[in-house]
Amino acid sequence: MSRHALVVVAVILGGLLQAELAQAQPLAANSAPTANLPPAANAPPQVGTAPFPPMSPQEQKFLDDVLNYWQQRSQAVERYRCTFRRWDYDPVFGPANTFKTYSEGSIKYSAPDKGMYKIEKTLHWTAPTQAGGKPTFVQRPDDVGEHWICDGQSVFEHDAKNKQLIQRELPPDMRGKAIAEGPLPFLFGADAAKIKHRYWIHPLPVPPDVKGEYWLEAYPKTRQDAVNYQKVHVIIAQDDFLPKGLVIFDRNFDSVRNPARSTFTFENREVNWSVALQQLNLFNREFYEPKPPFGWKKVVEKYDVPPDVQDVAPAAAGGINQARLPIDSPPRR
Repeated sequence: MSRHALVVVAVILGGLLQAELAQAQPLAANSAPTANLPPAANAPPQVGTAPFPPMSPQEQKFLDDVLNYWQQRSQAVERYRCTFRRWDYDPVFGPANTFKTYSEGSIKYSAPDKGMYKIEKTLHWTAPTQAGGKPTFVQRPDDVGEHWICDGQSVFEHDAKNKQLIQRELPPDMRGKAIAEGPLPFLFGADAAKIKHRYWIHPLPVPPDVKGEYWLEAYPKTRQDAVNYQKVHVIIAQDDFLPKGLVIFDRNFDSVRNPARSTFTFENREVNWSVALQQLNLFNREFYEPKPPFGWKKVVEKYDVPPDVQDVAPAAAGGINQARLPIDSPPRR
């Protein structure tokens, strides 16, 4: 599996594997994504300094309010599931003016440490056969998408290319709440203090015609994260205060010379739905140790723990469970 694909999965599953980058947008042939996504900045940041102007006291308070409310909401999540759409942009090895692949899949999560990420369909950009013709997006025969499962003890990767089910056993210090405490703690178990400690983060302006969304931009503070991605844009829906969009920018991203990135939209989001015991057991089976498909080989590896990484900058200043809503209301601008 490519390094580019590993980063995306690590981000979505909460970063259990210290992977690397990726990219993404809709089908409806050659159209731009319908999700309202933040614009890209031109210059890559210098790790160790905030790559944006100092926030005003009002902006800092707004950011704190958003992060604290997001933390309160996410702490109430016991079960989560959604579908997603993903558009991968790779102008170096793909088309210059549109996405290289479009994918659809599903994500499931059970607190505190179980997750599943599965690509169920991928369409690949195919150059026109004749001069002046239009490119097409084609699903390749026998194309098996990325499929990862974390059961809290190990991460299982389905490597279809080599017909291997790879089990990577997690060390004790990465078990338990590892999903929420991974390199990008944006999808599950958001913790305001940890996010601000690890990222330069600030609010982005939301266009006047966009309602009910908060846009945030986060740059990594550690070299370990910075070698994997340049920055991340997170779009939070005000109605359920869960991420509805995510953009992961390549570590070498440049809006003109190399606009490589991955864009996700998270749809059909459900949290803490009512289930009978049997239904709950069926849901939890998604996180059991999978069996190798017929003809595949199982490979067991120890997770390669990276060396200790020091912060290159000091910490910066400063469907939901309706029965457990925080008492204060969502922040307003």
